[in-house]
Amino acid sequence: MDQARPARVPVADRPGPETGGRVEGSRRASGLPLTGRLAPAVLLVVVAAVQTLHAVDDPDTWWHLRTGADLRRSFELVGPDPWSPFTTHEWIRHQWLGDLLMVTVHDVAGLPGIAWLVTAFSVVTVLAVYAVARRRASVLVATAVAVAALVGASMTLSARPQSISLPLTVIAAGAWLSTVRDLRARWWLVPLTWVWACCHGFWFLVPALGVVVAVGLVLERAPWRAVGRAVALAGACLAAAALTPVGPRLLVAPFEVGPITGFIEEWRPPPAGAPAFVAVCVMAGLVVLLRTVGEPPHWAEVGVLVVAGYLAVAHGRTVSLAALLLVPPLASALQERLPFVRERVGRGEVAALAAASAVGLGLTAVLAPAQGGTPDGFPTALSPRLSALPAGTVVCDDYDAGGWLWWAHPDLVPVIDGRTELYTPADLRAYAGFAAGGPGTEAEVRRRGCTAALLRDPSPAADSLQDLGWRLDGRADGWQLLRPGG
Repeated sequence: MDQARPARVPVADRPGPETGGRVEGSRRASGLPLTGRLAPAVLLVVVAAVQTLHAVDDPDTWWHLRTGADLRRSFELVGPDPWSPFTTHEWIRHQWLGDLLMVTVHDVAGLPGIAWLVTAFSVVTVLAVYAVARRRASVLVATAVAVAALVGASMTLSARPQSISLPLTVIAAGAWLSTVRDLRARWWLVPLTWVWACCHGFWFLVPALGVVVAVGLVLERAPWRAVGRAVALAGACLAAAALTPVGPRLLVAPFEVGPITGFIEEWRPPPAGAPAFVAVCVMAGLVVLLRTVGEPPHWAEVGVLVVAGYLAVAHGRTVSLAALLLVPPLASALQERLPFVRERVGRGEVAALAAASAVGLGLTAVLAPAQGGTPDGFPTALSPRLSALPAGTVVCDDYDAGGWLWWAHPDLVPVIDGRTELYTPADLRAYAGFAAGGPGTEAEVRRRGCTAALLRDPSPAADSLQDLGWRLDGRADGWQLLRPGG
């Protein structure tokens, strides 16, 4: 006679995040005192701060700073690009709050302050990951998950507003997956979405996760009232994004980059050997492996895994999001299979992490003037020669130099910069031909009317220009400034 298969446990009756899905009475302590268990977490916070302190090297940092400075003078968020005659699309400044934060920090502490801001983003991300994981797992498990997530998020952590999305992503994922467990709607996600939508375009993850959870609840046969609350919350988050100062235009901003993703390196699939991608693959593989031998996952958790898998392989820029989405399911899956009790969060743990954060950020604040006071990889040594060029000079520039030129030499006009969504695909193809050297270089120079060129040393475009009679006007730090001969 066939044995009857046990019925699936209703979603609201399954073990919650506080127990990690297993009976606490069957567990034991790790054998280490609390101070010993907390030591790796404390060390991680300090190391995360120190290891992410470096000179500003992101090409997009500069135009974000210029944007923030402009917004303080004129708070115009949607309209034509006021900088370049070569852009054609309307510019939606949907990262306005992040830009204002960056320029304010720069006003207070200069470039060292911007370098320090990256360490602050790193520490906040680690704390957010640890907090979300701790709701589901023990101190040691939460720390291990935080290490993996920090490596997975490393491709996005830089001096740009996108770094603000990192802690918010794991917070949103943790909140929605907690709703799956207890069927309670986290309405505080609505104001969080509003703030997030003012900082960066990854805000769309909040309503998207809401849809995933709502579908998962339907498949779990959860009460329709709970499904309705999830749908209502996702809709409210979407409405909150539409009610930012940018207005409803913000809802289409994430799709503006679609036609030109092939021209942007960070929107291409990630390298298979990148540490962040490897970390995400390990995290996802562990979740799948542990779920095949343990408590079956909720359908919503399966949906989150699918979303994370897509984000991991689709674009280098979204690998970080995948890592952070995997934090709650990985913490739960590990805790279910390990025999360690999930300790109650106490004042000592909170105080230890707060102290570690203060030490890490204080140390980087002291080191920032020495390590972050000079840009890394930009032609600052050529600034005197660039300043001598007539105002309005059109510069055929390397892509990475465009944002820096807008910030350091606003009187000059670079032909390309990191605001790629403002350029047409045809313009981007023409620039690619210029950068490759040969006939495309001469054609782009004539089309744009360039009377100066700021390029890598060496580069195919620079070689082609010199073959056309352009002369070297300056060379320093891997860059060269060229002017027409004669």
